[in-house]
Amino acid sequence: MSESTHIQTELSDEEYDHFKSLADERGLSLTAALREAAEVWMEQQQIDPDDPLFDILDQLDQEPMPEKPRTNAAREDDLIDDWEGATAGIRCSENSGREE
Repeated sequence: MSESTHIQTELSDEEYDHFKSLADERGLSLTAALREAAEVWMEQQQIDPDDPLFDILDQLDQEPMPEKPRTNAAREDDLIDDWEGATAGIRCSENSGREE
């Protein structure tokens, strides 16, 4: 069996009751629930430098930004064809930067 270290902590009564109910819902003892919580927390902290996300981010950094935003909407009205809500409080920019 591998070596292990015993740890101990304190929770408020409210935190304890909440954690105990979560453990009970999952059919876990408090020890098993704490171990699982620690494992999940540690997994979230790990960064895999080979994760493909880093390649995508590098590619995005190398691509030049377009001069104009790309959209398939010809006009502002094309973006809101299906809008059925109230328009109170909504304003269109007075300086949209478009030439008409």
